[in-house]
Amino acid sequence: MSDRAQNAEGPGRKENSGTSGDRAWREWTAVGVGLTGLLSVMALIVSVVALSSSGGSTTTTVVQPATPASSSAPPPPKAIKMIVKTDAQHAKKGSDGKWHDAILGGNMTVRAGQTVNVTVSNYDTAPHSYTAPSLGLNETIGAGTDKVAHTMKFTFKAPSQPGTYQWWCSLPCDPWAMSHDGYMRGHVTVVS
Repeated sequence: MSDRAQNAEGPGRKENSGTSGDRAWREWTAVGVGLTGLLSVMALIVSVVALSSSGGSTTTTVVQPATPASSSAPPPPKAIKMIVKTDAQHAKKGSDGKWHDAILGGNMTVRAGQTVNVTVSNYDTAPHSYTAPSLGLNETIGAGTDKVAHTMKFTFKAPSQPGTYQWWCSLPCDPWAMSHDGYMRGHVTVVS
């Protein structure tokens, strides 16, 4: 074969082998770009699902310091004191600018599985209740006087499932207070 024929064949082969290498490189680049795009879409979907499942609310996590005790040991009992006062006794001022009945100390945070010992002093001349079916509570707090409280005690064990558990006074009293958290209704927050 002549040099001229070889040169004509040679560059053609070189170009074909170069094209083949370029083509393989482009295919792998496309695969890489495709995988990157797919992973980006998956990350976006996971983010949207996480945001939608949170209901748009902000969650604060309280981290307890590590203790040398076994994690299976129940937390120590917690003592809670509540006071029931009326609007006339200036229990708690509402967003409407008026004083309202309230179970002061009714909102609380406890640890999962914790035993909670509650002491309630009612300075109202009417009875009230601390009702929380999800906690197994329906405690009636007898009537007291302006000067002498009716005091009662009850105990409950916090659920093992962290969350927010509602309570309310089931006996008719201040209608405004019965419809607003922190007065005659509220929540018990259970943390792990």
